[in-house]
Amino acid sequence: MSKSLFLLGTGFIGGSVLVALLDKGEYTISALCRDEKKADKLREMGVRPVMGELSSDEVISKEAAASDIIMHIATADDLPSVKSILKGLSQQDSSKPPAPYTSTPGVLTTPHPDDMIFNDGDQTKFDKEIPDDAPHRNVDLTIKDAVDNKKVNAKIGIMLPPLIYGIGTGPFNQISMQIPWWLQESVKNNKVVRYGPKKRWNNINIRNLVPAYLTLLSHLEQVDTSKTLYHIAETAEHQWGDIGTHMHKVLTEKGLISGGIEDKDEASQELAGVGSQSRAKSELLHEFGWKVGKEKSITESMSDEIDLMRKLGQL
Repeated sequence: MSKSLFLLGTGFIGGSVLVALLDKGEYTISALCRDEKKADKLREMGVRPVMGELSSDEVISKEAAASDIIMHIATADDLPSVKSILKGLSQQDSSKPPAPYTSTPGVLTTPHPDDMIFNDGDQTKFDKEIPDDAPHRNVDLTIKDAVDNKKVNAKIGIMLPPLIYGIGTGPFNQISMQIPWWLQESVKNNKVVRYGPKKRWNNINIRNLVPAYLTLLSHLEQVDTSKTLYHIAETAEHQWGDIGTHMHKVLTEKGLISGGIEDKDEASQELAGVGSQSRAKSELLHEFGWKVGKEKSITESMSDEIDLMRKLGQL
């Protein structure tokens, strides 16, 4: 009998993961959904829609309590939905095997020395170096408290992806956030602002992030207890200045801007970390068997993303 899997998030990341899960054919999948049209599409795909929103505490906790596996890939910031899942996990029959639960906070953008590189082989560094008021950290700490104090019958893994780019494979949204938002700002202002041009971030193509999630899920299904909480998924590192320079070249060639380049130290919060510093190295997922495919780099993919955004009326 297939395992039941409850998925929160069917957008750019979650939708791409959903398609991969369906391809595996090993799970009976339900997914949180607030839109009837999307619910119809999920049914067509063989997914049972669970009507509700991230604030639907009883809906989420009930589904989490009844599911063998929970994957929260909707947002890194929504604490109420995380609490609802943890409540549901606490209500699960203790005689059942622990339920694997993956979540997606990302907390590494707090200012650190330029040479500091987080590594998930050193789990203590996250709690030592990341302050409690860092972005998304309240979500992390709530999950960590549930794990440390054995409040739930679950094996939990937190995924820490960096900048995600490329074209997704899900049914609803194939476009990411950071690079597209930066592109939209550039077209609107007829120039490219290179934020924090010498600062560095990691990145990953969505087509490599999806198997990272499946690798983590497989690992949690196989182990008796989860000895690691934080898991980094990255395949490359970039400087923001290089990305901005390439963005200006492509947008100019496509006739979308005619202005120049400007440098600024920081971007607005709306650009979700663009121009900040966030460096990390993935070890654990490789140990768990993650196979990284040869996908387009962040600059190689940009033209395709621009073309899709124009087709969708987003540029």
